[in-house]
Amino acid sequence: MKRLFSIALLAGLIAVQCLAVGISVQGYTADKRIKRLYLFMVQDERYGYVQPLDSFEVTDGKFAYQNDTLTTRLFFLSPVFNASDMESCFEQGTYLFLASGNNLLSVSRNARGAITADNPNVKLNAQHALFTHQKDSAGNKHTLDSLDQVFYAARNRNDQREMQRIKTSTAPIYNRAYEQLRQWLDKEVARQQGSPFGLYLYYTYRLQHANITNRTDLDRARQVVEGANDEAKQTWYYARATQKLNALEQTVVGQVAPAIVGEDKAGKALSLSHFKGKFVLVDFWSSSCTWCRKETPNLLKTFNAFKDQNFTILGVSTDFRKADWLKAIKEDGAIWQQLLLKGDARKQVLAAYSIVSIPQILLVSPDGTIIAKDLRGNKIYEAVQKTLAK
Repeated sequence: MKRLFSIALLAGLIAVQCLAVGISVQGYTADKRIKRLYLFMVQDERYGYVQPLDSFEVTDGKFAYQNDTLTTRLFFLSPVFNASDMESCFEQGTYLFLASGNNLLSVSRNARGAITADNPNVKLNAQHALFTHQKDSAGNKHTLDSLDQVFYAARNRNDQREMQRIKTSTAPIYNRAYEQLRQWLDKEVARQQGSPFGLYLYYTYRLQHANITNRTDLDRARQVVEGANDEAKQTWYYARATQKLNALEQTVVGQVAPAIVGEDKAGKALSLSHFKGKFVLVDFWSSSCTWCRKETPNLLKTFNAFKDQNFTILGVSTDFRKADWLKAIKEDGAIWQQLLLKGDARKQVLAAYSIVSIPQILLVSPDGTIIAKDLRGNKIYEAVQKTLAK
Protein backbone atom coordinates (compact mmCIF):
# COMPACT_ATOMS: atom_id res chain seq x y z
CA MET A 1 0.00 0.00 0.00
CA LYS A 2 1.51 3.32 1.06
CA ARG A 3 5.24 3.74 0.51
CA LEU A 4 7.44 4.42 3.51
CA PHE A 5 10.32 6.85 3.19
CA SER A 6 13.36 6.78 5.46
CA ILE A 7 16.58 8.72 5.84
CA ALA A 8 20.07 7.52 6.69
CA LEU A 9 21.84 10.17 8.71
CA LEU A 10 25.21 8.48 8.38
CA ALA A 11 27.61 11.06 7.00
CA GLY A 12 30.54 8.68 7.28
CA LEU A 13 29.13 6.52 4.52
CA ILE A 14 29.67 9.19 1.89
CA ALA A 15 33.42 8.82 1.62
CA VAL A 16 33.22 5.03 1.67
CA GLN A 17 30.57 4.60 -0.98
CA CYS A 18 31.67 7.18 -3.54
CA LEU A 19 34.56 7.26 -5.95
CA ALA A 20 36.77 10.35 -5.97
CA VAL A 21 35.74 11.72 -9.34
CA GLY A 22 33.64 14.81 -8.78
CA ILE A 23 30.35 16.32 -9.90
CA SER A 24 29.57 19.96 -10.59
CA VAL A 25 26.10 21.40 -11.08
CA GLN A 26 24.98 24.68 -12.57
CA GLY A 27 21.39 25.55 -13.23
CA TYR A 28 18.48 27.91 -13.52
CA THR A 29 14.84 28.03 -12.46
CA ALA A 30 12.14 30.54 -13.32
CA ASP A 31 10.17 29.56 -10.20
CA LYS A 32 10.75 32.39 -7.77
CA ARG A 33 9.33 30.32 -4.89
CA ILE A 34 12.41 28.10 -4.91
CA LYS A 35 15.00 29.64 -2.59
CA ARG A 36 17.05 26.52 -1.85
CA LEU A 37 17.44 23.05 -3.30
CA TYR A 38 18.20 19.94 -1.23
CA LEU A 39 20.22 17.10 -2.71
CA PHE A 40 19.96 13.49 -1.50
CA MET A 41 21.87 10.37 -2.48
CA VAL A 42 19.51 7.54 -3.41
CA GLN A 43 20.58 4.46 -1.48
CA ASP A 44 17.55 2.32 -2.31
CA GLU A 45 15.15 3.64 -4.93
CA ARG A 46 12.72 0.75 -4.56
CA TYR A 47 12.00 1.64 -0.93
CA GLY A 48 12.45 5.42 -1.04
CA TYR A 49 15.60 5.20 1.07
CA VAL A 50 17.66 8.38 0.65
CA GLN A 51 20.57 9.99 2.44
CA PRO A 52 20.77 13.78 2.85
CA LEU A 53 23.88 15.05 1.12
CA ASP A 54 23.85 18.83 0.82
CA SER A 55 21.84 21.90 -0.11
CA PHE A 56 22.52 25.03 -2.12
CA GLU A 57 20.94 28.46 -2.41
CA VAL A 58 19.01 29.69 -5.41
CA THR A 59 19.79 33.35 -6.08
CA ASP A 60 17.96 35.23 -8.85
CA GLY A 61 16.95 31.87 -10.25
CA LYS A 62 20.53 30.60 -10.49
CA PHE A 63 22.34 27.94 -8.48
CA ALA A 64 25.63 26.07 -8.47
CA TYR A 65 27.05 23.10 -6.59
CA GLN A 66 30.37 21.24 -6.53
CA ASN A 67 31.35 17.97 -4.86
CA ASP A 68 34.72 16.38 -5.57
CA THR A 69 33.93 12.98 -4.04
CA LEU A 70 30.91 11.92 -6.10
CA THR A 71 30.56 9.90 -9.28
CA THR A 72 27.71 9.09 -11.67
CA ARG A 73 24.58 7.87 -9.90
CA LEU A 74 20.93 8.61 -9.16
CA PHE A 75 20.08 11.48 -6.80
CA PHE A 76 16.92 13.05 -5.43
CA LEU A 77 16.35 16.80 -5.57
CA SER A 78 13.71 18.69 -3.59
CA PRO A 79 12.86 22.35 -2.87
CA VAL A 80 11.93 21.41 0.71
CA PHE A 81 13.40 19.25 3.46
CA ASN A 82 12.03 18.44 6.86
CA ALA A 83 13.31 15.25 8.47
CA SER A 84 9.99 14.81 10.27
CA ASP A 85 7.93 15.27 7.10
CA MET A 86 9.62 13.34 4.32
CA GLU A 87 6.27 12.85 2.60
CA SER A 88 6.22 16.52 1.51
CA CYS A 89 9.83 16.27 0.44
CA PHE A 90 9.05 13.40 -1.92
CA GLU A 91 5.80 14.94 -3.12
CA GLN A 92 7.62 18.08 -4.27
CA GLY A 93 10.93 16.52 -5.38
CA THR A 94 12.25 14.51 -8.29
CA TYR A 95 14.79 11.81 -9.07
CA LEU A 96 17.61 12.73 -11.43
CA PHE A 97 20.88 11.31 -12.67
CA LEU A 98 23.97 13.45 -12.24
CA ALA A 99 27.11 12.41 -14.09
CA SER A 100 30.78 12.89 -13.31
CA GLY A 101 31.87 16.29 -14.62
CA ASN A 102 29.56 19.18 -15.47
CA ASN A 103 25.77 19.03 -15.21
CA LEU A 104 23.55 21.83 -16.55
CA LEU A 105 20.10 21.72 -14.95
CA SER A 106 16.84 23.44 -15.74
CA VAL A 107 14.38 23.17 -12.84
CA SER A 108 10.64 23.81 -13.15
CA ARG A 109 7.37 22.66 -11.63
CA ASN A 110 4.76 20.36 -13.14
CA ALA A 111 0.98 20.54 -12.80
CA ARG A 112 1.07 18.55 -9.54
CA GLY A 113 3.40 21.06 -7.89
CA ALA A 114 6.46 18.81 -7.95
CA ILE A 115 9.69 20.03 -9.49
CA THR A 116 11.21 18.50 -12.61
CA ALA A 117 14.91 18.68 -13.41
CA ASP A 118 16.09 18.54 -17.01
CA ASN A 119 19.75 17.54 -17.41
CA PRO A 120 20.01 17.47 -21.24
CA ASN A 121 23.69 16.56 -21.52
CA VAL A 122 23.32 13.44 -19.36
CA LYS A 123 21.75 10.58 -21.30
CA LEU A 124 21.10 8.58 -18.14
CA ASN A 125 18.67 11.22 -16.88
CA ALA A 126 16.45 10.95 -19.95
CA GLN A 127 16.70 7.16 -19.83
CA HIS A 128 15.57 7.13 -16.21
CA ALA A 129 12.59 9.39 -16.92
CA LEU A 130 11.48 7.13 -19.80
CA PHE A 131 12.06 3.99 -17.75
CA THR A 132 9.97 5.32 -14.86
CA HIS A 133 7.09 6.17 -17.19
CA GLN A 134 7.21 2.75 -18.86
CA LYS A 135 7.54 0.95 -15.53
CA ASP A 136 4.46 2.70 -14.15
CA SER A 137 2.55 1.68 -17.26
CA ALA A 138 3.78 -1.93 -17.16
CA GLY A 139 2.80 -2.23 -13.49
CA ASN A 140 -0.58 -0.56 -14.02
CA LYS A 141 0.36 2.02 -11.39
CA HIS A 142 -2.56 4.36 -12.12
CA THR A 143 -5.12 1.65 -11.38
CA LEU A 144 -3.31 0.41 -8.27
CA ASP A 145 -3.01 3.96 -6.91
CA SER A 146 -6.76 4.40 -7.34
CA LEU A 147 -7.46 1.15 -5.52
CA ASP A 148 -5.09 2.23 -2.74
CA GLN A 149 -7.11 5.40 -2.23
CA VAL A 150 -10.33 3.40 -1.88
CA PHE A 151 -8.65 1.19 0.73
CA TYR A 152 -7.24 4.22 2.61
CA ALA A 153 -10.72 5.77 2.75
CA ALA A 154 -12.11 2.61 4.36
CA ARG A 155 -9.17 2.52 6.77
CA ASN A 156 -9.72 6.13 7.78
CA ARG A 157 -13.33 5.19 8.64
CA ASN A 158 -12.00 2.14 10.54
CA ASP A 159 -14.34 0.03 8.40
CA GLN A 160 -12.67 -3.35 8.89
CA ARG A 161 -15.30 -5.23 6.91
CA GLU A 162 -14.92 -2.97 3.90
CA MET A 163 -11.14 -3.13 4.12
CA GLN A 164 -11.25 -6.93 4.02
CA ARG A 165 -13.70 -6.88 1.12
CA ILE A 166 -11.42 -4.55 -0.86
CA LYS A 167 -8.38 -6.71 -0.15
CA THR A 168 -10.14 -9.88 -1.27
CA SER A 169 -11.75 -8.43 -4.39
CA THR A 170 -8.66 -6.55 -5.60
CA ALA A 171 -6.02 -9.21 -4.86
CA PRO A 172 -6.19 -10.67 -8.41
CA ILE A 173 -5.69 -7.19 -9.88
CA TYR A 174 -2.62 -6.53 -7.74
CA ASN A 175 -1.17 -9.98 -8.42
CA ARG A 176 -1.65 -9.60 -12.17
CA ALA A 177 -0.06 -6.15 -12.15
CA TYR A 178 2.94 -7.34 -10.10
CA GLU A 179 3.50 -10.27 -12.47
CA GLN A 180 3.27 -8.01 -15.52
CA LEU A 181 5.80 -5.66 -13.95
CA ARG A 182 8.16 -8.52 -13.05
CA GLN A 183 8.12 -9.84 -16.61
CA TRP A 184 8.66 -6.38 -18.06
CA LEU A 185 11.57 -5.70 -15.69
CA ASP A 186 13.21 -9.02 -16.64
CA LYS A 187 13.14 -8.02 -20.29
CA GLU A 188 14.33 -4.48 -19.62
CA VAL A 189 17.24 -5.56 -17.42
CA ALA A 190 18.34 -8.04 -20.10
CA ARG A 191 17.90 -5.52 -22.93
CA GLN A 192 20.00 -2.84 -21.24
CA GLN A 193 22.72 -5.21 -19.98
CA GLY A 194 26.28 -3.95 -20.32
CA SER A 195 25.46 -0.25 -20.51
CA PRO A 196 25.65 2.31 -17.67
CA PHE A 197 21.86 2.35 -17.42
CA GLY A 198 21.80 -1.44 -17.58
CA LEU A 199 24.18 -1.68 -14.63
CA TYR A 200 21.98 0.73 -12.67
CA LEU A 201 18.96 -1.47 -13.45
CA TYR A 202 20.75 -4.70 -12.58
CA TYR A 203 22.02 -3.39 -9.26
CA THR A 204 18.75 -1.69 -8.25
CA TYR A 205 16.26 -4.35 -9.32
CA ARG A 206 18.28 -7.55 -9.09
CA LEU A 207 21.48 -7.41 -7.05
CA GLN A 208 20.81 -4.90 -4.27
CA HIS A 209 18.32 -7.15 -2.48
CA ALA A 210 19.64 -10.46 -3.78
CA ASN A 211 20.25 -13.29 -1.34
CA ILE A 212 22.80 -15.33 -3.29
CA THR A 213 23.40 -18.66 -1.57
CA ASN A 214 25.81 -20.55 -3.85
CA ARG A 215 28.96 -19.93 -5.87
CA THR A 216 27.32 -20.74 -9.22
CA ASP A 217 24.81 -17.89 -8.86
CA LEU A 218 27.55 -15.64 -7.49
CA ASP A 219 29.78 -16.29 -10.51
CA ARG A 220 26.83 -15.60 -12.82
CA ALA A 221 26.23 -12.26 -11.12
CA ARG A 222 29.92 -11.36 -11.42
CA GLN A 223 29.78 -12.05 -15.15
CA VAL A 224 26.95 -9.56 -15.52
CA VAL A 225 28.76 -6.87 -13.52
CA GLU A 226 32.18 -7.42 -15.08
CA GLY A 227 30.58 -7.57 -18.53
CA ALA A 228 29.56 -3.91 -18.26
CA ASN A 229 31.32 -1.50 -20.61
CA ASP A 230 34.04 0.94 -19.52
CA GLU A 231 31.61 3.83 -19.12
CA ALA A 232 29.40 1.77 -16.81
CA LYS A 233 32.42 0.84 -14.70
CA GLN A 234 32.96 4.54 -13.91
CA THR A 235 29.60 4.78 -12.17
CA TRP A 236 28.76 4.35 -8.50
CA TYR A 237 26.82 1.21 -9.42
CA TYR A 238 29.90 -0.71 -10.51
CA ALA A 239 31.70 0.07 -7.25
CA ARG A 240 28.59 -0.74 -5.22
CA ALA A 241 27.84 -3.97 -7.11
CA THR A 242 31.43 -5.15 -6.70
CA GLN A 243 31.29 -4.40 -2.97
CA LYS A 244 28.00 -6.32 -2.69
CA LEU A 245 29.37 -9.38 -4.51
CA ASN A 246 32.54 -9.42 -2.43
CA ALA A 247 30.42 -9.37 0.72
CA LEU A 248 28.11 -12.13 -0.54
CA GLU A 249 31.09 -14.31 -1.37
CA GLN A 250 31.96 -14.53 2.33
CA THR A 251 28.78 -16.42 3.21
CA VAL A 252 27.86 -18.58 0.22
CA VAL A 253 27.45 -22.30 0.91
CA GLY A 254 30.86 -23.80 1.64
CA GLN A 255 32.27 -20.78 3.44
CA VAL A 256 32.98 -20.61 7.18
CA ALA A 257 30.16 -18.86 9.05
CA PRO A 258 31.27 -15.46 10.44
CA ALA A 259 31.36 -14.99 14.19
CA ILE A 260 28.14 -14.17 16.04
CA VAL A 261 28.44 -12.80 19.58
CA GLY A 262 25.66 -11.55 21.85
CA GLU A 263 23.90 -12.35 25.10
CA ASP A 264 21.44 -15.03 26.14
CA LYS A 265 18.12 -14.53 27.95
CA ALA A 266 19.92 -14.26 31.29
CA GLY A 267 22.25 -11.59 29.98
CA LYS A 268 25.28 -13.88 29.79
CA ALA A 269 27.68 -13.92 26.83
CA LEU A 270 26.72 -16.36 24.09
CA SER A 271 28.21 -16.97 20.65
CA LEU A 272 27.89 -19.27 17.66
CA SER A 273 31.31 -20.72 18.53
CA HIS A 274 29.82 -22.14 21.75
CA PHE A 275 28.05 -24.73 19.58
CA LYS A 276 31.09 -25.89 17.64
CA GLY A 277 30.92 -29.65 17.18
CA LYS A 278 27.17 -29.58 16.52
CA PHE A 279 24.98 -28.94 13.50
CA VAL A 280 23.40 -25.53 14.16
CA LEU A 281 20.38 -24.02 12.48
CA VAL A 282 20.92 -20.26 12.79
CA ASP A 283 17.70 -18.24 12.68
CA PHE A 284 17.99 -14.46 12.22
CA TRP A 285 14.72 -12.91 13.38
CA SER A 286 13.08 -10.18 15.47
CA SER A 287 9.92 -9.91 17.56
CA SER A 288 8.38 -7.35 15.15
CA CYS A 289 8.92 -9.53 12.07
CA THR A 290 5.63 -11.33 11.34
CA TRP A 291 7.18 -13.60 8.72
CA CYS A 292 9.97 -14.55 11.13
CA ARG A 293 7.56 -15.67 13.79
CA LYS A 294 5.47 -17.63 11.29
CA GLU A 295 8.49 -19.90 10.88
CA THR A 296 8.42 -20.86 14.58
CA PRO A 297 6.24 -23.99 14.05
CA ASN A 298 8.68 -25.23 11.37
CA LEU A 299 11.63 -24.56 13.66
CA LEU A 300 9.93 -26.27 16.60
CA LYS A 301 9.11 -29.33 14.49
CA THR A 302 12.74 -29.53 13.35
CA PHE A 303 14.15 -28.99 16.84
CA ASN A 304 12.02 -31.68 18.43
CA ALA A 305 12.78 -34.17 15.66
CA PHE A 306 16.57 -33.85 15.68
CA LYS A 307 17.63 -32.36 19.05
CA ASP A 308 19.12 -35.71 20.12
CA GLN A 309 21.21 -36.08 16.94
CA ASN A 310 24.04 -33.61 17.57
CA PHE A 311 21.78 -30.79 16.38
CA THR A 312 20.45 -27.56 17.85
CA ILE A 313 18.95 -24.21 16.88
CA LEU A 314 20.33 -20.77 17.68
CA GLY A 315 17.92 -17.87 17.39
CA VAL A 316 19.72 -14.60 16.63
CA SER A 317 17.56 -11.57 17.31
CA THR A 318 17.98 -8.06 15.90
CA ASP A 319 15.59 -6.60 18.50
CA PHE A 320 16.50 -3.29 20.13
CA ARG A 321 14.32 -3.86 23.20
CA LYS A 322 15.15 -6.91 25.29
CA ALA A 323 11.66 -6.98 26.77
CA ASP A 324 10.07 -7.34 23.32
CA TRP A 325 12.50 -10.15 22.50
CA LEU A 326 11.79 -12.09 25.69
CA LYS A 327 8.03 -11.61 25.32
CA ALA A 328 8.06 -13.01 21.76
CA ILE A 329 10.14 -16.03 22.79
CA LYS A 330 7.63 -16.87 25.52
CA GLU A 331 4.57 -16.27 23.33
CA ASP A 332 5.91 -18.41 20.48
CA GLY A 333 7.24 -21.25 22.63
CA ALA A 334 10.70 -20.99 21.07
CA ILE A 335 12.45 -23.40 23.44
CA TRP A 336 15.87 -23.48 21.76
CA GLN A 337 18.88 -21.29 22.57
CA GLN A 338 18.41 -17.58 21.86
CA LEU A 339 20.96 -14.82 21.35
CA LEU A 340 20.35 -11.08 21.32
CA LEU A 341 22.71 -8.94 19.24
CA LYS A 342 23.82 -5.82 21.10
CA GLY A 343 24.97 -2.38 20.01
CA ASP A 344 27.49 -2.32 17.16
CA ALA A 345 27.40 -6.11 16.94
CA ARG A 346 23.92 -5.90 15.42
CA LYS A 347 25.12 -3.94 12.41
CA GLN A 348 28.39 -5.85 12.11
CA VAL A 349 26.83 -9.32 12.12
CA LEU A 350 24.09 -8.42 9.64
CA ALA A 351 26.71 -6.93 7.32
CA ALA A 352 28.99 -9.96 7.70
CA TYR A 353 26.14 -12.25 6.62
CA SER A 354 24.93 -9.84 3.88
CA ILE A 355 21.42 -9.99 5.31
CA VAL A 356 19.00 -7.76 3.44
CA SER A 357 15.83 -9.13 5.05
CA ILE A 358 14.73 -11.47 7.80
CA PRO A 359 13.99 -14.22 8.48
CA GLN A 360 17.29 -15.59 7.24
CA ILE A 361 17.79 -19.17 8.28
CA LEU A 362 20.96 -21.13 7.54
CA LEU A 363 22.48 -24.45 8.54
CA VAL A 364 26.05 -24.64 9.87
CA SER A 365 28.14 -27.82 10.15
CA PRO A 366 30.03 -28.92 13.29
CA ASP A 367 33.23 -27.39 11.88
CA GLY A 368 31.51 -24.05 11.24
CA THR A 369 30.93 -24.39 7.48
CA ILE A 370 27.70 -23.06 5.98
CA ILE A 371 25.77 -26.04 4.53
CA ALA A 372 22.52 -24.39 3.42
CA LYS A 373 21.01 -20.90 3.32
CA ASP A 374 17.72 -19.12 2.81
CA LEU A 375 15.68 -21.91 4.38
CA ARG A 376 11.94 -21.36 4.78
CA GLY A 377 8.88 -23.51 5.42
CA ASN A 378 9.33 -27.25 4.85
CA LYS A 379 12.85 -26.66 3.52
CA ILE A 380 14.01 -26.14 7.10
CA TYR A 381 13.12 -29.67 8.20
CA GLU A 382 14.17 -31.22 4.88
CA ALA A 383 17.62 -29.62 4.91
CA VAL A 384 18.38 -30.84 8.44
CA GLN A 385 16.97 -34.30 7.75
CA LYS A 386 19.05 -34.67 4.58
CA THR A 387 22.22 -33.46 6.26
CA LEU A 388 21.93 -35.71 9.32
CA ALA A 389 21.13 -38.74 7.15
CA LYS A 390 24.53 -38.56 5.40
